[in-house]
Amino acid sequence: MKITITECGSAANIGSMALIENAIKIAKKIDKNCSLTILTSDVKRVQEGLIKSQKNPVDVKRDLFLFPEGSNLHKIIWLLKTVLWIISVRIISLFTNKPYKFLSGRKANVLKTVAESDYVFCIGAERINDVYYKTAYLSLEALSIYEKMNAKLIHFSLTIGPVFYKSTIKKASKVLDRSHSIFVRDQKSFNLLEKLNVTKPYRFNTYDIAILQDKLPEKDEMRLFNSLGINPDEEYICVSVIDWLFRKAQGPVRQDGYNQSVAEVLDYVIEKYHKKIVFTPTVVGIYKVDDVRAGKNVIKLMKNNEQTIEITTLLTPQELASVFSHCYFSIVTRMHAAILCTGAGNRPIIAINYLYKLREYMKNIGFEDFSIDIDYTNVENLKSLVDNMVNNYDKNRNKLSIQIASMQNNLLTAINSIKQNF
Repeated sequence: MKITITECGSAANIGSMALIENAIKIAKKIDKNCSLTILTSDVKRVQEGLIKSQKNPVDVKRDLFLFPEGSNLHKIIWLLKTVLWIISVRIISLFTNKPYKFLSGRKANVLKTVAESDYVFCIGAERINDVYYKTAYLSLEALSIYEKMNAKLIHFSLTIGPVFYKSTIKKASKVLDRSHSIFVRDQKSFNLLEKLNVTKPYRFNTYDIAILQDKLPEKDEMRLFNSLGINPDEEYICVSVIDWLFRKAQGPVRQDGYNQSVAEVLDYVIEKYHKKIVFTPTVVGIYKVDDVRAGKNVIKLMKNNEQTIEITTLLTPQELASVFSHCYFSIVTRMHAAILCTGAGNRPIIAINYLYKLREYMKNIGFEDFSIDIDYTNVENLKSLVDNMVNNYDKNRNKLSIQIASMQNNLLTAINSIKQNF
């Protein structure tokens, strides 16, 4: 069996890498001898990430559409060429489901790879989203081309929306309805499937596949902790922070207020509960302010910053899961920090919800009372959540363990239920 995994993000985002690793795991569960191809916007980093995670060699190629860097003129030329290429493929596809035979170059090779695949796993997660209208359109266009070649698309960890442009709604409806199966990761997206009139594929209201993430084997953990300067026998709190644009935020808080509130609460944790703080970045080396820089911005506001350890390198999903698995609990803003800590790490969290997807995840694990929206972040509420977490710690850990096991079982059951149709 041949399986292509497409829409893979940059390995500089540990969430994207966790999706890639667990999509590979699912593919191997379906057919342990399957041939795999990864289509990504970041070939080099993904290859390096897979090698570091000790995965067997996997064919990694550039995805069909990649936004260029450079001058505006360069981008305009790229756009014109891309539009002409799409029009050419649409015309050719009127006469054949193998348009790559009449094309040449890298894109033709990608189409050939997809056409020869038995299944195509789509792990773009948030690509159908008009906030990112450029990637939304090109993602849907690529998937539409694949479907015209009779590719069987399986969407994992899908979050839909917000979609508000009529063109996006119309195209998303067609693409999703022609898919083989859809695994959404939140109730809101599942409800949107009905509004989009998506009825033909297998539809599952499940969870992000990163909840299946493994942590490091015990024999490798000590090496990791020594390299990071962390004592796993000393209780510490993990912290995930973010530099955010606060677009369409309704609450009174913006970045400065968020940073100050987090800093004061971490000082509170150190002074009252005598815990160390470990900053755990999940996005490193991309964006103007990555999570390492965001962490430094919080640390410099703390009175007790000598009690902090900041991880400044990009860990693999396995490595970060191991760091989480030895913490007391975590205060997280990043989605996949939340998932890796509660899933592979099996440790409870307090969440600062920067998007509704994190709020939905907190509901899924039964910890919605331990979350606050980012634009309403304040010291008093966060302190209250910390006190509540500590005072009910054993109860919270037990509750989380039961719920995560149930979620993992439900996701695997859903995946197994479609294996008979493979």
